[in-house]
Amino acid sequence: MTMISGLMLWRLVVTCVYLPTELIGKWISDMINWGLDLLFHLPAYTVEFLALNSKPLLQVLILPGLAFVLVFAIIAVWFERKFLARAMLRVGPYYCGKKSGVLQVFADFLKLFMKEIIVPEGIDFLFFAAMPILVSTVPAMALILIPFDQNWVLWDIGSLSMPMFFAIAGLAPLIPIFAGWAANNKYTFIGAFRVAYMYISAEIPLVLCGAAVAIMAGSFDLLKIVEAQKSMWFAVPQFVGFVIFFLGVIIEAERTPFDIPVAEVELVLGWRTEYSGILFGFTMMAEYVLFQAWSLLFITLYLGGFNGPNIFGNITLSHIFWLLVKFVILVVLIILIRCVFPRLRLDQMLKLGWRYMTPLAVINLALVLVMKLGGIY
Repeated sequence: MTMISGLMLWRLVVTCVYLPTELIGKWISDMINWGLDLLFHLPAYTVEFLALNSKPLLQVLILPGLAFVLVFAIIAVWFERKFLARAMLRVGPYYCGKKSGVLQVFADFLKLFMKEIIVPEGIDFLFFAAMPILVSTVPAMALILIPFDQNWVLWDIGSLSMPMFFAIAGLAPLIPIFAGWAANNKYTFIGAFRVAYMYISAEIPLVLCGAAVAIMAGSFDLLKIVEAQKSMWFAVPQFVGFVIFFLGVIIEAERTPFDIPVAEVELVLGWRTEYSGILFGFTMMAEYVLFQAWSLLFITLYLGGFNGPNIFGNITLSHIFWLLVKFVILVVLIILIRCVFPRLRLDQMLKLGWRYMTPLAVINLALVLVMKLGGIY
């Protein structure tokens, strides 16, 4: 009787494991065959469309499009954990994945994707759920304005490119404010007010510094601003503006020591407190999208953008390479600051923005006007 029961149990286990595995394998095989058939039997009009629009499709899907945003977020999260761990003499993630915990990020994503979305009572769910999606997609629109080469700009609108960037970036603070209000929680509401206070005090000096750069370059076109820095980066004649804009990038990206709206020890997690599951994942994604957009604008305005020697024999590839190298160095430097400085209080941050950054930005603008009118630059 025991042998029969064991044999029946073994057959049941084999059946439960083997049949789903066989079905999944067959389904994957069918999908691969279907994809190959579709690829090699495309209609003529589809082939013509792909041939005529190959460059815009590459820009939308790869650089500076979807793949660039997602890959940066994945690598930045993993690198920040390992880098901060080494800087603080800790180990960092190492269990998931055979080397250096490279799969920890994917494990975190799967966890967020599978977790339940908990919705507070008495709120409008559509409004509540839309804010995390918007907070990560709206700043990503600013990326398409960044020139990676003279011939590699996804949205080239000439002299409107810098004003459009600031217009899109100016919408980003509104979304966390609405998200904090929609969550109907005192911690999220306080975090939303902190976002409003902090961004207003930072964006005014940023706009003034951007105007100074445009005056020196003679155009609001980001491409012409990069071309104007072939002989000298604007960080040299506008060192004050360079420092102010660098601080502004950290503030706009809500990086330490300016991560005041999501201060864990004070507000649980600020305006993100009530979000869970994949919605929380979108709010975390927004931090790295803002980080990416403002860092690339900073490089474009002060560090020569894509300018650099032609090392690949192809000027477009070389320009993209040099812009990405500058971007990586800047990201590492900003992450390193997290190891050095503690979080500021809200009053200290506002004092920095209104008492120091804004007056210095006005002085920087005046100095640029004097240099431009005096023919010095």
